[in-house]
Amino acid sequence: MKLGKRLQTLHDVVTENYQHIWDCCCDHGQLGAQFLHSSQAHIHFVDVVPALIAKVKLDLTRFFPETETRYSLYTLDVAKLPLAQHSGRQLVIIAGVGGDLTAELMTSLCCNLRGDVDFLLCPVHHHYTLRQTLQSLPLKVIHESLVEENRRIYEVLYLTSGKTGATITPLGEAIWQHGTLSKRYLEKTLDHYARVPKANPKHKPFYRLTNTLHYKTQRTQPD
Repeated sequence: MKLGKRLQTLHDVVTENYQHIWDCCCDHGQLGAQFLHSSQAHIHFVDVVPALIAKVKLDLTRFFPETETRYSLYTLDVAKLPLAQHSGRQLVIIAGVGGDLTAELMTSLCCNLRGDVDFLLCPVHHHYTLRQTLQSLPLKVIHESLVEENRRIYEVLYLTSGKTGATITPLGEAIWQHGTLSKRYLEKTLDHYARVPKANPKHKPFYRLTNTLHYKTQRTQPD
């Protein structure tokens, strides 16, 4: 199965061995299906929409009949993942939804963690709002980067509830080391907030941090 650049980047970021990988809302199960090929983990496909899970089940039955014992399907709110029912290393992937929803899901999931769990996030927007929420949760950064697909730039956040990792920052650190991609991402982000009313209290903190963003991108080297 050939993945698009965004999903392939998410797949390639994962270098650890997991016993359980949760594919949550990730483009009709394509990413989880790729992990059926590349890992020995049990893959959990999750979506709140029954029709989408039915489609994933149909595709898996058709294209991956030999892996039937290595995956499970759930029509379930991602906020209610039964992580505590499983032992071993677990990775939860949430991609393709907005930063606001991702923040809500992460808050719920982190309230009920037992043992160390890793998270791979790739929201479609509202990254700053998401990072503010993540800072309040017991999480650290394993890896962060940017990926561009179809003229849209995404942030990739690989996090852990374990003790090893970097502190989550409001604007990110490594994402500003991508040369011209970082500079274009800055321009797109500033353009977005320029179209948001500056009187909106929700976005005032961002305007105070734009100079920091400029400083971070000025330090990057061209690709």
